[in-house]
Amino acid sequence: MTGTTGASPAMAASWTGLVRLAGSPARAGVLVICGFTLLRLALVPFVGLQTNEAYAIACGRHFALSYFDHPPLHFWFAHLCALLFGDTRYARIPFIFLGAGTSWLMFRLTRGLYGEKAALWAVLSLNLSIFFSLLAGNWILPDGPLNFFLLATALALSPLAAKGGIPGPRRWILAGIGLGFAALAKYHAALFAVSVFFLIATDPARRRILLSPWPYLGLVISAAIFSPVLVWNAGHHWLSFAFQGGRAAGAGALTPGLFLTLLAAQIAMLSPWIVVPLGPSIARGWRGGPAGRYCLWLGLPLALFMTLAPLWSGNGMFQWAMPGWLLLFPLLGDYLASRAGQVRWPRRWAAWSTAGFAAFAVLAASDAATGWAGAGFPEFLRKGDPMLENLEWTGLAGALNRKGARPAEIRFVVAFDWRSAARLDQAFGGRLPVTVFSRDPRSFGFLADTADYVGRDALIVAPPGEMTHHLPALQSYFAQTVQAGTIALGRSGRSEMTLSVVRGENLRRPFPAAYGTR
Repeated sequence: MTGTTGASPAMAASWTGLVRLAGSPARAGVLVICGFTLLRLALVPFVGLQTNEAYAIACGRHFALSYFDHPPLHFWFAHLCALLFGDTRYARIPFIFLGAGTSWLMFRLTRGLYGEKAALWAVLSLNLSIFFSLLAGNWILPDGPLNFFLLATALALSPLAAKGGIPGPRRWILAGIGLGFAALAKYHAALFAVSVFFLIATDPARRRILLSPWPYLGLVISAAIFSPVLVWNAGHHWLSFAFQGGRAAGAGALTPGLFLTLLAAQIAMLSPWIVVPLGPSIARGWRGGPAGRYCLWLGLPLALFMTLAPLWSGNGMFQWAMPGWLLLFPLLGDYLASRAGQVRWPRRWAAWSTAGFAAFAVLAASDAATGWAGAGFPEFLRKGDPMLENLEWTGLAGALNRKGARPAEIRFVVAFDWRSAARLDQAFGGRLPVTVFSRDPRSFGFLADTADYVGRDALIVAPPGEMTHHLPALQSYFAQTVQAGTIALGRSGRSEMTLSVVRGENLRRPFPAAYGTR
Protein backbone atom coordinates (compact mmCIF):
# COMPACT_ATOMS: atom_id res chain seq x y z
CA MET A 1 0.00 0.00 0.00
CA THR A 2 2.45 2.59 -1.20
CA GLY A 3 0.00 5.03 -2.77
CA THR A 4 -3.58 5.61 -3.78
CA THR A 5 -2.94 5.13 -7.48
CA GLY A 6 -2.36 1.40 -7.46
CA ALA A 7 -3.44 0.15 -4.07
CA SER A 8 -6.82 1.77 -3.74
CA PRO A 9 -8.33 0.29 -6.95
CA ALA A 10 -7.02 -3.15 -5.94
CA MET A 11 -8.56 -2.84 -2.49
CA ALA A 12 -11.80 -1.58 -3.95
CA ALA A 13 -11.87 -4.51 -6.35
CA SER A 14 -11.45 -6.92 -3.46
CA TRP A 15 -14.43 -5.28 -1.74
CA THR A 16 -16.54 -5.73 -4.91
CA GLY A 17 -15.28 -9.29 -5.14
CA LEU A 18 -16.65 -10.04 -1.69
CA VAL A 19 -20.19 -9.51 -2.94
CA ARG A 20 -19.53 -11.61 -6.03
CA LEU A 21 -17.97 -14.39 -3.97
CA ALA A 22 -20.87 -14.45 -1.51
CA GLY A 23 -23.44 -14.49 -4.30
CA SER A 24 -25.74 -11.92 -2.72
CA PRO A 25 -25.57 -8.84 -0.49
CA ALA A 26 -27.24 -10.81 2.32
CA ARG A 27 -24.54 -13.49 2.29
CA ALA A 28 -21.88 -10.79 2.01
CA GLY A 29 -23.43 -9.12 5.06
CA VAL A 30 -23.11 -12.37 7.01
CA LEU A 31 -19.46 -12.62 5.96
CA VAL A 32 -18.82 -9.04 7.09
CA ILE A 33 -20.45 -9.71 10.47
CA CYS A 34 -18.52 -12.95 10.92
CA GLY A 35 -15.24 -11.33 9.90
CA PHE A 36 -15.52 -8.47 12.38
CA THR A 37 -16.75 -10.82 15.09
CA LEU A 38 -13.68 -13.01 14.60
CA LEU A 39 -11.47 -9.93 14.77
CA ARG A 40 -13.00 -8.87 18.10
CA LEU A 41 -12.63 -12.40 19.46
CA ALA A 42 -8.99 -12.45 18.37
CA LEU A 43 -8.33 -9.21 20.26
CA VAL A 44 -9.78 -10.48 23.57
CA PRO A 45 -6.54 -12.02 24.98
CA PHE A 46 -4.59 -8.81 24.40
CA VAL A 47 -6.88 -6.14 25.88
CA GLY A 48 -7.47 -6.11 29.63
CA LEU A 49 -10.79 -5.25 31.18
CA GLN A 50 -11.46 -1.52 31.20
CA THR A 51 -12.55 0.11 34.47
CA ASN A 52 -16.26 0.15 33.62
CA GLU A 53 -16.11 -3.52 32.68
CA ALA A 54 -14.51 -4.47 35.99
CA TYR A 55 -17.16 -2.33 37.69
CA ALA A 56 -19.96 -4.19 35.90
CA ILE A 57 -18.60 -7.56 37.03
CA ALA A 58 -18.06 -6.33 40.60
CA CYS A 59 -21.61 -4.97 40.88
CA GLY A 60 -23.07 -7.97 39.10
CA ARG A 61 -21.78 -10.27 41.83
CA HIS A 62 -24.52 -8.87 44.04
CA PHE A 63 -27.97 -9.38 42.56
CA ALA A 64 -30.24 -6.36 42.87
CA LEU A 65 -33.39 -5.22 41.12
CA SER A 66 -31.40 -2.24 39.88
CA TYR A 67 -28.22 -0.29 40.62
CA PHE A 68 -27.24 3.25 41.45
CA ASP A 69 -25.95 4.55 38.14
CA HIS A 70 -27.55 2.26 35.56
CA PRO A 71 -30.49 -0.08 35.17
CA PRO A 72 -29.59 -3.71 35.86
CA LEU A 73 -29.48 -5.55 32.52
CA HIS A 74 -25.78 -5.39 31.75
CA PHE A 75 -24.92 -6.04 35.43
CA TRP A 76 -27.04 -9.20 35.35
CA PHE A 77 -25.50 -10.19 32.03
CA ALA A 78 -21.98 -9.47 33.35
CA HIS A 79 -22.64 -11.80 36.29
CA LEU A 80 -23.70 -14.58 33.92
CA CYS A 81 -20.67 -13.99 31.69
CA ALA A 82 -18.33 -14.09 34.70
CA LEU A 83 -19.87 -17.39 35.80
CA LEU A 84 -19.20 -18.83 32.35
CA PHE A 85 -15.74 -17.38 31.69
CA GLY A 86 -14.45 -16.19 35.07
CA ASP A 87 -13.61 -12.65 36.17
CA THR A 88 -11.48 -12.20 33.09
CA ARG A 89 -11.48 -10.44 29.75
CA TYR A 90 -13.00 -13.62 28.26
CA ALA A 91 -16.26 -12.64 29.96
CA ARG A 92 -16.60 -10.29 26.96
CA ILE A 93 -17.35 -13.16 24.61
CA PRO A 94 -21.16 -13.15 25.03
CA PHE A 95 -21.14 -9.35 24.60
CA ILE A 96 -19.21 -9.81 21.34
CA PHE A 97 -21.87 -12.17 20.04
CA LEU A 98 -24.51 -9.68 21.16
CA GLY A 99 -22.68 -7.13 19.01
CA ALA A 100 -22.90 -9.53 16.08
CA GLY A 101 -26.64 -9.77 16.71
CA THR A 102 -26.84 -5.97 16.67
CA SER A 103 -25.17 -5.97 13.25
CA TRP A 104 -27.68 -8.47 11.93
CA LEU A 105 -30.58 -6.37 13.23
CA MET A 106 -29.04 -3.38 11.46
CA PHE A 107 -28.96 -5.42 8.24
CA ARG A 108 -32.59 -6.45 8.60
CA LEU A 109 -33.79 -2.94 9.45
CA THR A 110 -31.92 -1.32 6.57
CA ARG A 111 -32.95 -4.05 4.13
CA GLY A 112 -36.60 -3.40 4.96
CA LEU A 113 -36.16 0.35 4.48
CA TYR A 114 -33.78 0.57 1.51
CA GLY A 115 -32.94 -2.90 0.18
CA GLU A 116 -30.12 -5.43 0.52
CA LYS A 117 -27.33 -3.35 -1.01
CA ALA A 118 -27.98 -0.49 1.39
CA ALA A 119 -28.16 -3.01 4.25
CA LEU A 120 -24.72 -4.36 3.37
CA TRP A 121 -23.24 -0.86 3.37
CA ALA A 122 -24.94 -0.05 6.69
CA VAL A 123 -23.54 -3.17 8.34
CA LEU A 124 -20.06 -2.52 7.01
CA SER A 125 -20.19 1.08 8.23
CA LEU A 126 -21.44 0.03 11.66
CA ASN A 127 -18.56 -2.41 12.05
CA LEU A 128 -16.03 0.17 10.88
CA SER A 129 -17.03 2.52 13.70
CA ILE A 130 -14.56 2.39 16.58
CA PHE A 131 -17.30 2.89 19.15
CA PHE A 132 -19.91 0.51 17.80
CA SER A 133 -17.42 -2.18 16.87
CA LEU A 134 -14.62 -2.10 19.45
CA LEU A 135 -16.50 -0.71 22.46
CA ALA A 136 -20.28 -1.18 22.37
CA GLY A 137 -20.01 -4.33 20.26
CA ASN A 138 -17.17 -5.77 22.30
CA TRP A 139 -16.79 -4.63 25.90
CA ILE A 140 -18.94 -5.33 28.97
CA LEU A 141 -20.91 -2.08 28.83
CA PRO A 142 -24.62 -1.14 28.97
CA ASP A 143 -24.37 0.21 25.42
CA GLY A 144 -24.27 -3.26 23.85
CA PRO A 145 -27.66 -4.45 25.18
CA LEU A 146 -29.13 -0.97 24.62
CA ASN A 147 -28.13 -0.91 20.95
CA PHE A 148 -29.44 -4.43 20.36
CA PHE A 149 -32.86 -3.76 21.84
CA LEU A 150 -33.24 -0.29 20.33
CA LEU A 151 -32.68 -1.78 16.88
CA ALA A 152 -35.09 -4.61 17.69
CA THR A 153 -37.71 -2.02 18.63
CA ALA A 154 -37.04 0.04 15.51
CA LEU A 155 -37.39 -3.11 13.41
CA ALA A 156 -40.72 -3.96 15.03
CA LEU A 157 -42.06 -0.47 14.29
CA SER A 158 -40.59 -0.30 10.77
CA PRO A 159 -44.04 -0.21 9.05
CA LEU A 160 -44.01 3.44 10.18
CA ALA A 161 -41.24 3.93 7.61
CA ALA A 162 -43.59 3.15 4.71
CA LYS A 163 -46.07 5.63 3.34
CA GLY A 164 -49.32 5.09 5.23
CA GLY A 165 -47.87 2.08 7.06
CA ILE A 166 -49.25 1.26 10.51
CA PRO A 167 -47.79 -1.45 12.78
CA GLY A 168 -50.21 -4.22 13.70
CA PRO A 169 -50.92 -5.41 17.25
CA ARG A 170 -48.17 -8.05 17.15
CA ARG A 171 -45.57 -5.45 16.20
CA TRP A 172 -46.64 -3.13 19.02
CA ILE A 173 -46.25 -6.01 21.46
CA LEU A 174 -42.78 -6.82 20.09
CA ALA A 175 -41.87 -3.12 20.23
CA GLY A 176 -43.00 -3.00 23.87
CA ILE A 177 -40.80 -5.96 24.72
CA GLY A 178 -37.81 -4.45 22.90
CA LEU A 179 -38.29 -1.04 24.48
CA GLY A 180 -38.65 -2.59 27.93
CA PHE A 181 -35.35 -4.43 27.66
CA ALA A 182 -33.68 -1.33 26.17
CA ALA A 183 -34.86 0.59 29.25
CA LEU A 184 -33.43 -2.16 31.46
CA ALA A 185 -30.08 -1.43 29.78
CA LYS A 186 -30.01 2.38 29.81
CA TYR A 187 -32.36 5.27 30.42
CA HIS A 188 -31.90 6.45 26.82
CA ALA A 189 -34.89 4.27 25.96
CA ALA A 190 -37.20 6.97 27.35
CA LEU A 191 -35.96 9.48 24.75
CA PHE A 192 -36.47 6.87 22.03
CA ALA A 193 -40.12 6.45 23.14
CA VAL A 194 -40.61 10.24 23.04
CA SER A 195 -39.20 10.32 19.51
CA VAL A 196 -41.66 7.63 18.39
CA PHE A 197 -44.51 9.66 19.85
CA PHE A 198 -43.50 12.78 17.92
CA LEU A 199 -42.93 10.75 14.75
CA ILE A 200 -46.59 9.73 14.93
CA ALA A 201 -48.01 12.98 16.30
CA THR A 202 -46.43 15.13 13.57
CA ASP A 203 -47.89 12.98 10.77
CA PRO A 204 -51.55 13.89 10.17
CA ALA A 205 -52.14 10.61 8.35
CA ARG A 206 -51.03 8.58 11.37
CA ARG A 207 -52.29 10.50 14.36
CA ARG A 208 -55.19 8.10 14.65
CA ILE A 209 -52.66 5.54 15.88
CA LEU A 210 -52.65 7.45 19.16
CA LEU A 211 -56.36 6.59 19.56
CA SER A 212 -55.59 2.88 19.22
CA PRO A 213 -55.00 0.76 22.34
CA TRP A 214 -51.99 -1.05 20.87
CA PRO A 215 -49.27 1.56 21.46
CA TYR A 216 -50.40 1.82 25.07
CA LEU A 217 -50.34 -1.95 25.44
CA GLY A 218 -46.75 -1.81 24.24
CA LEU A 219 -45.98 0.84 26.86
CA VAL A 220 -47.60 -1.27 29.56
CA ILE A 221 -45.42 -4.22 28.55
CA SER A 222 -42.34 -1.96 28.59
CA ALA A 223 -43.25 -0.66 32.04
CA ALA A 224 -43.71 -4.20 33.33
CA ILE A 225 -40.25 -5.20 32.10
CA PHE A 226 -38.80 -1.98 33.51
CA SER A 227 -40.58 -2.41 36.86
CA PRO A 228 -37.53 -3.78 38.77
CA VAL A 229 -35.89 -0.38 38.27
CA LEU A 230 -38.97 1.39 39.60
CA VAL A 231 -39.16 -0.88 42.64
CA TRP A 232 -35.46 -0.40 43.45
CA ASN A 233 -35.67 3.37 43.07
CA ALA A 234 -38.81 3.58 45.17
CA GLY A 235 -36.94 1.84 47.96
CA HIS A 236 -33.83 4.05 47.58
CA HIS A 237 -35.27 7.58 47.45
CA TRP A 238 -35.29 7.60 43.59
CA LEU A 239 -31.51 7.99 43.71
CA SER A 240 -30.72 6.58 40.29
CA PHE A 241 -33.21 8.84 38.53
CA ALA A 242 -31.94 11.84 40.50
CA PHE A 243 -28.32 11.01 39.71
CA GLN A 244 -28.81 10.60 35.96
CA GLY A 245 -31.29 13.45 35.68
CA GLY A 246 -28.96 15.72 37.58
CA ARG A 247 -26.17 15.08 35.12
CA ALA A 248 -28.26 16.61 32.32
CA ALA A 249 -29.69 19.45 34.43
CA GLY A 250 -28.52 23.01 34.16
CA ALA A 251 -25.16 23.93 35.66
CA GLY A 252 -25.99 27.64 35.73
CA ALA A 253 -23.42 28.60 33.08
CA LEU A 254 -22.52 27.58 29.57
CA THR A 255 -19.55 25.24 29.25
CA PRO A 256 -18.44 25.43 25.60
CA GLY A 257 -15.01 23.97 26.38
CA LEU A 258 -16.49 20.71 27.64
CA PHE A 259 -18.91 20.63 24.73
CA LEU A 260 -16.10 20.98 22.17
CA THR A 261 -13.95 18.39 23.94
CA LEU A 262 -16.76 15.84 24.00
CA LEU A 263 -17.71 16.65 20.40
CA ALA A 264 -14.14 15.91 19.30
CA ALA A 265 -14.19 12.67 21.29
CA GLN A 266 -17.53 11.76 19.75
CA ILE A 267 -16.17 12.26 16.23
CA ALA A 268 -13.05 10.25 17.06
CA MET A 269 -14.99 7.34 18.55
CA LEU A 270 -17.74 7.36 15.94
CA SER A 271 -14.73 7.42 13.58
CA PRO A 272 -13.80 10.25 11.21
CA TRP A 273 -14.22 7.98 8.19
CA ILE A 274 -17.84 7.40 9.29
CA VAL A 275 -18.60 11.03 10.16
CA VAL A 276 -17.60 12.33 6.72
CA PRO A 277 -20.23 10.41 4.69
CA LEU A 278 -22.76 10.44 7.56
CA GLY A 279 -23.31 14.19 7.13
CA PRO A 280 -24.54 14.07 3.51
CA SER A 281 -26.49 10.89 4.25
CA ILE A 282 -28.50 12.78 6.89
CA ALA A 283 -29.13 15.62 4.43
CA ARG A 284 -30.25 13.08 1.83
CA GLY A 285 -32.52 11.38 4.34
CA TRP A 286 -34.17 14.71 5.08
CA ARG A 287 -35.45 14.66 1.50
CA GLY A 288 -35.83 10.89 1.33
CA GLY A 289 -39.52 10.30 2.04
CA PRO A 290 -41.08 8.32 4.89
CA ALA A 291 -38.09 5.97 5.41
CA GLY A 292 -35.74 8.92 5.85
CA ARG A 293 -38.24 10.65 8.11
CA TYR A 294 -38.48 7.47 10.21
CA CYS A 295 -34.73 7.21 10.79
CA LEU A 296 -34.31 10.92 11.43
CA TRP A 297 -37.10 11.06 14.01
CA LEU A 298 -35.77 8.01 15.85
CA GLY A 299 -32.13 9.06 15.87
CA LEU A 300 -31.52 12.75 15.35
CA PRO A 301 -33.35 14.24 18.39
CA LEU A 302 -31.56 11.84 20.74
CA ALA A 303 -28.18 12.43 19.09
CA LEU A 304 -28.50 16.23 19.09
CA PHE A 305 -29.88 16.49 22.63
CA MET A 306 -27.11 14.35 24.09
CA THR A 307 -24.47 16.15 22.02
CA LEU A 308 -25.64 19.59 23.13
CA ALA A 309 -26.43 18.73 26.77
CA PRO A 310 -22.84 19.39 27.99
CA LEU A 311 -23.25 23.02 26.91
CA TRP A 312 -25.65 23.74 29.76
CA SER A 313 -25.17 20.80 32.11
CA GLY A 314 -21.44 20.95 32.74
CA ASN A 315 -21.52 17.14 32.49
CA GLY A 316 -21.30 14.69 29.67
CA MET A 317 -19.70 11.68 28.08
CA PHE A 318 -19.09 11.13 24.41
CA GLN A 319 -21.09 7.89 24.41
CA TRP A 320 -24.32 9.58 25.51
CA ALA A 321 -25.21 10.56 21.94
CA MET A 322 -24.19 7.30 20.29
CA PRO A 323 -27.62 5.53 20.35
CA GLY A 324 -28.98 8.40 18.28
CA TRP A 325 -26.25 8.08 15.66
CA LEU A 326 -26.81 4.32 15.62
CA LEU A 327 -30.36 4.80 14.33
CA LEU A 328 -29.06 6.91 11.43
CA PHE A 329 -26.85 4.18 9.96
CA PRO A 330 -29.62 2.98 7.59
CA LEU A 331 -29.42 6.44 6.00
CA LEU A 332 -25.67 6.03 5.64
CA GLY A 333 -26.15 2.62 4.05
CA ASP A 334 -28.64 4.01 1.55
CA TYR A 335 -26.37 6.95 0.69
CA LEU A 336 -23.30 4.78 0.11
CA ALA A 337 -25.26 2.22 -1.93
CA SER A 338 -26.72 4.92 -4.17
CA ARG A 339 -23.33 6.55 -4.72
CA ALA A 340 -21.61 3.19 -5.32
CA GLY A 341 -23.84 2.70 -8.34
CA GLN A 342 -22.63 5.97 -9.86
CA VAL A 343 -19.02 6.61 -8.78
CA ARG A 344 -16.02 4.65 -7.54
CA TRP A 345 -15.24 6.44 -4.30
CA PRO A 346 -17.59 4.44 -1.98
CA ARG A 347 -15.75 1.22 -2.79
CA ARG A 348 -12.40 2.91 -2.27
CA TRP A 349 -13.74 4.44 0.93
CA ALA A 350 -14.78 0.98 2.12
CA ALA A 351 -11.38 -0.51 1.34
CA TRP A 352 -9.31 2.24 2.91
CA SER A 353 -11.63 2.55 5.92
CA THR A 354 -11.39 -1.19 6.52
CA ALA A 355 -7.60 -1.03 6.35
CA GLY A 356 -7.51 2.00 8.66
CA PHE A 357 -9.88 0.40 11.14
CA ALA A 358 -7.88 -2.84 11.21
CA ALA A 359 -4.66 -0.90 11.73
CA PHE A 360 -6.21 1.07 14.59
CA ALA A 361 -7.55 -2.09 16.24
CA VAL A 362 -4.19 -3.87 16.04
CA LEU A 363 -2.22 -0.86 17.29
CA ALA A 364 -4.62 -0.25 20.18
CA ALA A 365 -4.62 -3.92 21.18
CA SER A 366 -0.83 -4.14 21.05
CA ASP A 367 -0.55 -0.99 23.17
CA ALA A 368 -3.04 -2.43 25.67
CA ALA A 369 -0.89 -5.55 25.93
CA THR A 370 2.56 -3.94 26.03
CA GLY A 371 2.20 -0.20 26.72
CA TRP A 372 4.47 0.68 23.82
CA ALA A 373 2.76 4.01 23.09
CA GLY A 374 3.28 5.51 26.51
CA ALA A 375 6.84 4.20 26.71
CA GLY A 376 7.83 5.27 23.22
CA PHE A 377 6.12 8.66 22.94
CA PRO A 378 5.92 10.21 26.41
CA GLU A 379 6.34 13.72 25.01
CA PHE A 380 3.17 13.33 22.93
CA LEU A 381 1.15 11.48 25.59
CA ARG A 382 1.52 13.80 28.56
CA LYS A 383 -1.68 12.46 30.15
CA GLY A 384 -0.30 8.94 30.00
CA ASP A 385 -0.77 5.91 27.84
CA PRO A 386 -4.28 5.97 26.29
CA MET A 387 -4.73 2.26 27.02
CA LEU A 388 -3.47 2.42 30.62
CA GLU A 389 -7.08 2.15 31.83
CA ASN A 390 -7.04 -1.40 30.48
CA LEU A 391 -4.14 -2.33 32.75
CA GLU A 392 -5.58 -4.95 35.09
CA TRP A 393 -4.55 -5.10 38.75
CA THR A 394 -4.62 -8.90 38.76
CA GLY A 395 -0.99 -9.09 39.89
CA LEU A 396 -1.78 -7.20 43.09
CA ALA A 397 -2.95 -10.15 45.21
CA GLY A 398 0.14 -12.23 44.44
CA ALA A 399 2.46 -9.28 45.11
CA LEU A 400 0.80 -8.66 48.47
CA ASN A 401 1.23 -12.31 49.44
CA ARG A 402 4.89 -12.24 48.50
CA LYS A 403 5.43 -9.14 50.64
CA GLY A 404 3.49 -10.65 53.55
CA ALA A 405 1.16 -7.64 53.44
CA ARG A 406 -2.05 -9.65 53.31
CA PRO A 407 -2.45 -11.53 56.61
CA ALA A 408 -5.16 -14.13 56.95
CA GLU A 409 -7.17 -11.93 59.32
CA ILE A 410 -7.88 -9.35 56.59
CA ARG A 411 -11.65 -9.39 55.97
CA PHE A 412 -12.31 -6.50 53.57
CA VAL A 413 -10.64 -3.94 51.31
CA VAL A 414 -10.99 -0.16 51.33
CA ALA A 415 -10.66 2.09 48.29
CA PHE A 416 -11.12 5.85 48.01
CA ASP A 417 -13.06 5.89 44.74
CA TRP A 418 -15.32 3.52 42.81
CA ARG A 419 -12.88 3.11 39.91
CA SER A 420 -10.13 1.76 42.16
CA ALA A 421 -12.73 -0.36 43.95
CA ALA A 422 -13.66 -2.02 40.65
CA ARG A 423 -10.00 -2.81 40.00
CA LEU A 424 -9.53 -4.17 43.51
CA ASP A 425 -12.59 -6.40 43.22
CA GLN A 426 -11.08 -7.93 40.09
CA ALA A 427 -7.64 -8.19 41.71
CA PHE A 428 -9.05 -10.30 44.53
CA GLY A 429 -11.49 -12.18 42.31
CA GLY A 430 -14.44 -11.14 44.46
CA ARG A 431 -13.10 -13.14 47.40
CA LEU A 432 -12.75 -10.04 49.60
CA PRO A 433 -15.56 -7.47 49.79
CA VAL A 434 -14.51 -4.00 48.63
CA THR A 435 -15.86 -0.84 50.25
CA VAL A 436 -15.41 2.76 49.18
CA PHE A 437 -14.67 5.56 51.62
CA SER A 438 -16.02 8.40 49.51
CA ARG A 439 -19.01 10.65 49.01
CA ASP A 440 -19.45 9.09 45.58
CA PRO A 441 -19.06 5.31 45.89
CA ARG A 442 -21.61 4.61 43.11
CA SER A 443 -23.09 1.14 43.45
CA PHE A 444 -20.37 0.07 45.90
CA GLY A 445 -22.26 2.10 48.47
CA PHE A 446 -25.08 -0.46 48.33
CA LEU A 447 -23.17 -3.71 47.98
CA ALA A 448 -21.96 -4.02 51.57
CA ASP A 449 -22.69 -2.51 54.97
CA THR A 450 -19.45 -1.71 56.81
CA ALA A 451 -21.29 -2.22 60.08
CA ASP A 452 -20.78 -5.92 59.36
CA TYR A 453 -16.99 -5.41 59.51
CA VAL A 454 -16.71 -3.61 62.83
CA GLY A 455 -13.87 -5.22 64.77
CA ARG A 456 -12.32 -6.55 61.55
CA ASP A 457 -9.04 -5.70 59.80
CA ALA A 458 -8.84 -4.23 56.31
CA LEU A 459 -6.40 -3.55 53.51
CA ILE A 460 -6.46 0.06 52.31
CA VAL A 461 -5.12 0.36 48.75
CA ALA A 462 -4.72 3.52 46.67
CA PRO A 463 -2.19 5.42 44.54
CA PRO A 464 0.30 7.26 46.78
CA GLY A 465 -1.20 10.72 46.19
CA GLU A 466 -4.70 9.56 47.05
CA MET A 467 -3.44 7.69 50.11
CA THR A 468 -1.68 10.80 51.45
CA HIS A 469 -4.77 12.92 50.87
CA HIS A 470 -7.47 10.59 52.21
CA LEU A 471 -5.83 8.44 54.87
CA PRO A 472 -5.92 11.06 57.70
CA ALA A 473 -9.73 11.17 57.51
CA LEU A 474 -9.90 7.38 57.60
CA GLN A 475 -7.48 6.72 60.47
CA SER A 476 -9.98 7.52 63.22
CA TYR A 477 -12.17 4.62 62.04
CA PHE A 478 -9.48 2.06 62.94
CA ALA A 479 -7.69 1.29 66.17
CA GLN A 480 -4.48 1.82 64.20
CA THR A 481 -3.20 1.93 60.63
CA VAL A 482 0.10 0.34 59.62
CA GLN A 483 2.03 1.10 56.44
CA ALA A 484 2.54 -2.11 54.44
CA GLY A 485 4.64 -0.77 51.58
CA THR A 486 4.01 -0.20 47.90
CA ILE A 487 3.24 -2.42 44.93
CA ALA A 488 4.30 -1.63 41.36
CA LEU A 489 2.15 -2.71 38.41
CA GLY A 490 2.93 -2.46 34.73
CA ARG A 491 3.41 -4.08 31.35
CA SER A 492 6.44 -5.45 29.54
CA GLY A 493 8.47 -5.45 32.74
CA ARG A 494 8.00 -1.69 33.29
CA SER A 495 6.51 -0.04 36.35
CA GLU A 496 3.59 2.08 35.16
CA MET A 497 1.57 2.42 38.35
CA THR A 498 2.35 2.40 42.04
CA LEU A 499 -0.13 1.50 44.76
CA SER A 500 0.33 2.25 48.44
CA VAL A 501 -0.91 -0.39 50.87
CA VAL A 502 -1.96 0.29 54.45
CA ARG A 503 -3.33 -2.21 56.93
CA GLY A 504 -6.24 -0.94 58.99
CA GLU A 505 -6.62 -2.85 62.23
CA ASN A 506 -9.89 -3.23 64.17
CA LEU A 507 -12.58 -1.13 62.48
CA ARG A 508 -14.19 0.84 65.30
CA ARG A 509 -17.36 2.10 63.59
CA PRO A 510 -19.02 1.95 60.16
CA PHE A 511 -18.12 4.37 57.41
CA PRO A 512 -20.67 7.08 56.58
CA ALA A 513 -23.66 5.76 54.67
CA ALA A 514 -23.75 6.27 50.91
CA TYR A 515 -26.01 9.08 49.74
CA GLY A 516 -27.72 9.20 53.13
CA THR A 517 -29.43 5.85 52.64
CA ARG A 518 -29.00 4.52 56.19
